[in-house]
Amino acid sequence: MKKRFTAVFLALVLCIGLAVPAFASAAPSEVPSTAGERLSGMERRIYQEMRDVVEAVAAGKRTNTETVLSLEKEEMEWSVQELGLSSADDGNLEDALNKKIDALLNKVYTCLELDLPFEMFWANNSWSWYWYQQHTDSTVWLTSLTVSFDVSPDYRGSSKTTVDPAKIAQANLVKKTAESIVQANAGKSDYEKLTAYRDEICALNTYNDDAYDALLKDDSVYGNPWQLIHVFDNDPTTNVLCEGYAKAFKYLCDLSDFDGDVTCYIVEGTEGKDNHMWNVVRMEDGKFYLADVTYSDNSQIGKDSVFMAYASGNGKQYVVSAGSQRYTYIYRDDQEGLFTDGFLPLSSTPYTPNSNPPAPVPEFTDVPDWCAKEAQWAAQEGITNGYGSETTFAPGRDCTQAEILTFLWRAAGKPTEGIKTPVANVKESDYFYQAVMWANDMGMIDPGTFDPSKPCTRSQAVLYIWQARGSQAAKAATGFTDVPDGAAYAKAVDWAVENGITKGDGSEDTFAPDKVCSRGHIACFLYRAYNN
Repeated sequence: MKKRFTAVFLALVLCIGLAVPAFASAAPSEVPSTAGERLSGMERRIYQEMRDVVEAVAAGKRTNTETVLSLEKEEMEWSVQELGLSSADDGNLEDALNKKIDALLNKVYTCLELDLPFEMFWANNSWSWYWYQQHTDSTVWLTSLTVSFDVSPDYRGSSKTTVDPAKIAQANLVKKTAESIVQANAGKSDYEKLTAYRDEICALNTYNDDAYDALLKDDSVYGNPWQLIHVFDNDPTTNVLCEGYAKAFKYLCDLSDFDGDVTCYIVEGTEGKDNHMWNVVRMEDGKFYLADVTYSDNSQIGKDSVFMAYASGNGKQYVVSAGSQRYTYIYRDDQEGLFTDGFLPLSSTPYTPNSNPPAPVPEFTDVPDWCAKEAQWAAQEGITNGYGSETTFAPGRDCTQAEILTFLWRAAGKPTEGIKTPVANVKESDYFYQAVMWANDMGMIDPGTFDPSKPCTRSQAVLYIWQARGSQAAKAATGFTDVPDGAAYAKAVDWAVENGITKGDGSEDTFAPDKVCSRGHIACFLYRAYNN
């Protein structure tokens, strides 16, 4: 269980047209493998900035948790109506801006804690910010935003936003224990690995009743019993609550190579009357199963009763029956939309090892005629599983750089050999990691500037497809008036037109190289490229 502290705002005078600081502190598919992948815009930028900080602190590469974002006018800009105001003046901006930022940072922090089960061990589940703003009577924008995470007293240095390097180094020793568990089970089937991880966690840990009692007396308490360090520290006197169980399980899964398409998620909500954290696992059959390692560590329930279990319900509430007992799991409201367009669904049928066939090819319900055949082909070929749910493709959604490279990598047979040169903004936990590594090894991207969340344009799409198909020369140039002869994508456009992948956009004379491609358009390009 956990606690998020409520926001506290300090009032300051804000002057029209001047950059003035304000301070606040707050407490704290392609079905993606991380919540951060579904963020966009400023949420995505702050997530990535803070993720870099979190990972650097956890690795002992920095001691300060603060990061400063310099902002262009349009990046964090609101009309007074969007802020719930009739006009902007010195006395009414601070609370309205802090409300916006509080909601943004709360979402970012939630995504980080769900995506980084190990790296957040030092964080105290609370954060602070201050900003500089400028405004007119009708518009307000931030010129900079500074964010810092509070450090748990267990790892704190000279201030609440700095860590003690020696304590961080000591905590990192537990990684060896986790890695040894994964290595010891490397030869097992996917389901056998999951059950072994559950059993290891239960053997290493006992539910921390003392920490639970302390929480009942003071709901602001937070620290190591909520983290996974105590699970893997080989000390029987240090134990965790449900949050530690769930994070430990996901961490072992994240360290693993599975044979099938297996992804482990952390989710938050309630079970019965208590706040609770558990896992949901997407297996190779495409279905999602509940995995509650905390309750598996309970002799009255039985390890298998709430592990890889099926459930009755839908939306945000599910019920698991174990003998005469019923366990009601309710997702917290802010879990909606983190990994899918709704809440993570739970299978209504049990998972049976070695007997669950792969998920059937979905029949998409949201594709128009112009890309229906192409989207279905992509699903049949294993190039995409849709977006948001098993039956939706989201044909009108902008296709990102990460998505098109993932599509091409799958079409190429998912090659894994390569030099694995590091690529900016790409982590091993990202669903597109191997695809981007492959694209980098193929010379398709700039590893220093690549942005996986950036929308893919028509020129980039045909260039990527051309490179993936061998960079063959066309017999003649197209003569598009908006494609310069010396453009990096010019030969790719010539090839794409010659092979019937595109005929231009809008007229016979223009290609529209900077126009963003939708997922439906990319499906059409790929279908033509691999079937002509």
